[in-house]
Amino acid sequence: MRPASAPELPVALDRGGPLGLPQQLAQAVRALIEQGSLRPGDPLPSTRAWAARLEVSRGTVVAAYEQLAAEGYLVGEAGSATRINPSLPAAHPAAGRPRPANPTGPLRLPRRASGRPAAIDMLPGQPATDLLRTPAWRRAWRTASDVELAPLPIEGDARLRRRIAEHYRRMRGLSRDADRFLVTAGGREGLSLVLQTLHSELRGARPLRVGVESPGYPSLRRAATRLGAELVPLEVDRAGLRTDLLPSGGARPDLAIVTPSHQYPLGGSLPVDRRLELLEWAQREGVLLLEDDYDSELRYVGQPLPTLTALDDPEAGTVALLGTFSKTMAPALGLGMLCASGALRDRLLATRADLGTPVSAVVQHALADYLASGELHRHTARVRRAYRHRRDLVLERLGELPAATVSPMDGGLHAVIRTGMPEEALLDACARARVRVSPGAAYWQRPDTAANGEADGGESEGGSIVIGYAHLADAELREGLDRLRRALG
Repeated sequence: MRPASAPELPVALDRGGPLGLPQQLAQAVRALIEQGSLRPGDPLPSTRAWAARLEVSRGTVVAAYEQLAAEGYLVGEAGSATRINPSLPAAHPAAGRPRPANPTGPLRLPRRASGRPAAIDMLPGQPATDLLRTPAWRRAWRTASDVELAPLPIEGDARLRRRIAEHYRRMRGLSRDADRFLVTAGGREGLSLVLQTLHSELRGARPLRVGVESPGYPSLRRAATRLGAELVPLEVDRAGLRTDLLPSGGARPDLAIVTPSHQYPLGGSLPVDRRLELLEWAQREGVLLLEDDYDSELRYVGQPLPTLTALDDPEAGTVALLGTFSKTMAPALGLGMLCASGALRDRLLATRADLGTPVSAVVQHALADYLASGELHRHTARVRRAYRHRRDLVLERLGELPAATVSPMDGGLHAVIRTGMPEEALLDACARARVRVSPGAAYWQRPDTAANGEADGGESEGGSIVIGYAHLADAELREGLDRLRRALG
């Protein structure tokens, strides 16, 4: 029997909100713990009783309890009440300390021993992984754990590749046979496979020359330089890659990494006329285009254009598509894909045969089941609603500042903020405000530093920062944005 002493808890769920009901309930329990309304050892209502009280399914409460138990907030055994973890202060030090509830005032974040507020991590590139914890997600992993672990083809599990091909057909308008896809261990591993293949074909005659958008993704640039590539900066404006300024002849790169659907970090979507010019340039100059389609499903304004790959010749094309599930699902999943024409695919597989397959069979089987269930489509719709709501908070808090400009945020997980302050002073102000941000200078590539991967600030009239917002709960996001408002003046 459950004890009668389970407390009456003031919890209300918003069925029209951006978060799922299990996530809302878990968030509410965490808040009650932090306020001291729930203390270590306190029992919680039974899943049936609380489901009836909140007028939700029992599965909603079970999912919330499972999430909180995995995080160390709850403990329970068969036949006894689920309780707040008696060892909570050790598992979550800030959560074990009761503090006054302040439902109408601002969020009071935990302070360090020095009395300074804890820093808020607003670094870009972090999705909200808590939205992924659903029954379909757990079921996919349970099923995968029972599959016989036979060796998989070097290109990846055939069933997973079929599901990925169908996913890109439905979500990105790309119609390609499953045998054109290779399973990778994420975006950077896919890029490394392409770089290693092209580098080996040069047989040491010269460095591989790789074109990178400036500004562009710093981690992909670092991966290229780590493998010995020489970088060629490609200029970008607010609409994306400047196709009228692409290098030719001896200045051209061997490979160009491009983000036509959602330029990183400025956010532009390359118009169709520029896409056709880019394809014509690549065909004329003999350049392989690597289309980084990193977060195109996460669009909040209008519909994304089809992939650049969809405009290319599927047999003798000049475009390979690089995809990842890190942004829509979780970086820790470590899984992505490459889609390549027949000749390039064979060259990539020759490299893969020498280096081995880095993605475990269990991960591939789990994702195949997850995609087969249709849950990724539903998950993408959920996170798009949540991220659109958080994007609106960013624009609400920072969009009207006289001393700062927020670049268009039509999609993605980040925002670029430009100011008239020198970048060093801007970063110092953010550090004093206890907000972790990414410096804008890290995204630009100067021609005279292309060989060693150094960068400059791109535009000299002022500094800029790049922030992430998708991974933060609303209260912490509001606090972080309020701190940024003060830092930006």
